[in-house]
Parts: sequence; C-alpha cells; structure tokens
Amino acid sequence: MRLFSTLVRADIERCLNDRRATLWQMLRALRRELGLQALLVYRFGRLLAAGRRRLLAWPLLPVGWLLYAMAVFLIRRCYDIRLELSADIGPGCLVRHFGGIVAVNCRLGARCSFGQQTRIGRDAEADGPLIGDGVWIGAHAQVWGAIRLGDGVTVAPGARLNRSAPAHALVVGDPGRVVLRYDNSPILPAHLTLERPPETPASRALG
Repeated sequence: MRLFSTLVRADIERCLNDRRATLWQMLRALRRELGLQALLVYRFGRLLAAGRRRLLAWPLLPVGWLLYAMAVFLIRRCYDIRLELSADIGPGCLVRHFGGIVAVNCRLGARCSFGQQTRIGRDAEADGPLIGDGVWIGAHAQVWGAIRLGDGVTVAPGARLNRSAPAHALVVGDPGRVVLRYDNSPILPAHLTLERPPETPASRALG
C-alpha cells in the first residue's frame, strides 16, 4: 500500500508541474486529466495483483477486482485508453490527452510521457520494449518489439520504432531511426500542466 500511494502521488505531482500538491489540487488534477484517471485505475489493478500474494488481502480482492473491472470498462469505452497490467509503468508517468492509447507487455521507467494514439508494445509479443527514465513518446507513435530505449530518448510524433535507441537519442520516421542526440527536458513546459506559468513582460504583451 505504501508503494501504491507513492506511485499515485508521483503521478499526480507530475501533472502539477512537480509541485507538492494539496488535497484540493490533487482532486482538481484528477477531474481534469483523463490520462491521470486511467493511470490511477491501472495503479489500482497492479495493487490488486500484488495482493494475491498476501493472505490477509484475499477477503477484499473480489470486491476490488469488481470495482477495477467496472473502472477499466469505463476508461476504455469513454477515453479509449488501455493500460494493461502486463505493462510495468514507473512513477511520475504523464499520459497526455486520450484516444487510441495502448501500453501492453512493456516496461517504462520513471517520468515517461506519451500522448494520444500512442501504442507501446503488442498483445502478441510477450517480450516488449524496455524503456528507460524520462522517455517522451509523441502522439501517433508506435514502439514495439524486444528493444531497449535508453534514458531521455525522444520518439517523435508519428514515428514507428522497433529497434533499440541509445540514451538521449531523437528518433523520427517510419521506420524509426536515430537522427541526433537531443535533450528532451524542455518538451513539457509549464503551459502544458494544470498550473499557469508565471507572467513575464513578454507574455503580458502577447496577452
């Protein structure tokens, strides 16, 4: 349970620009961020799966799995987001937007990000991608196969990747290929979070 709460807090605070969140801010983030809702349902399912190994948790598991099944049904039908329990998703994940999102038979490190129409892993492939920390996967991208992506890899929108890539590589195209070394830390500016960025003279002039 402690690991579950740590993962959930990390996911929520990632949506809040990595700020320590109050309860009200957490609830606000959960209401607005559809990807976060899907991610927390996934975290709950992983908690239930871990509970199979704990005898004291067995009486609660039937009710828990029923609630999980109902939540998964709604998430898939309403948001078209499928985060399978066979995916091992690290803390601080950011699922932006909704629609056509699949993560299955894969492992993602800490603070990874992916958006709409993104597919990571395939149902027919038990050995899926092993993805490092801080990897950013753009919209409409696909990553599959028994490959490794190093920390800080950036997969450009629309890329289709089934080969390994070193750390901090920028991958583009179909088939995906490494074109240069790239620092993806500026990809998630404050205006993509729930918190408004601080005003500057330039932003006031534009506004």
